[in-house]
Amino acid sequence: MDFMKILKSLEQALYEVMVWLVFYPLTMWRVITRPGEMMAYADDELDDEDEDRYSDKLSPPIFLAITLALSHLLEIATGQFTRQEGFLGDERNLLAFRMIVFSVFPLVLSVRLLRRQGIALDRKTLRPPFYAQCYVAAPWALVSGSAVLVAVSLRGETVEALGIALAAIAAACVWYLALQARWFARMLSIGIWRGFGLAVLTFVQATVLVLLLGTLVTEI
Repeated sequence: MDFMKILKSLEQALYEVMVWLVFYPLTMWRVITRPGEMMAYADDELDDEDEDRYSDKLSPPIFLAITLALSHLLEIATGQFTRQEGFLGDERNLLAFRMIVFSVFPLVLSVRLLRRQGIALDRKTLRPPFYAQCYVAAPWALVSGSAVLVAVSLRGETVEALGIALAAIAAACVWYLALQARWFARMLSIGIWRGFGLAVLTFVQATVLVLLLGTLVTEI
């Protein structure tokens, strides 16, 4: 009986991984081309029963986690992975830390929205905006984590490669902040420039939090 349960679990796990191969690129394409629609989709799907949620897309947290894992694999494949010291010397710890880092931004943005809306902060109210934010954080995280790797692989360790990488990261940040400005403007019924101000302020706060977290972790 236990052996059959193991086989069933293996069957389900294998199927889920194969499904990711289909739905990951579809989800990424939709997030890049229709980010606002996907953020709304993330909210709407939470009202469905557990087995019906995200039936034709990947769930937002899993989508973000897979994206960061792919970025890490790209780092290894290009031969540019540098082993860290201490706690981050273990690749599993490093990957988990990167997932936390890029989840801080969705979390801080979601908290900011709820505070502005005057909604009590709890596990239930935080989930919809956090899930919506995980979708759009993934492409930004992928570019931020992989732009230098790709540029150096194609152009070598040159000033040109660094310039290309920085331009790609800057473009990804502009895209990300523009989405946040529109999101705040729509959700709070305010002007786009006020939304942009909130987006920049919250992004800076999340960045400071990440830097503090990174400082603490590197000392372990």
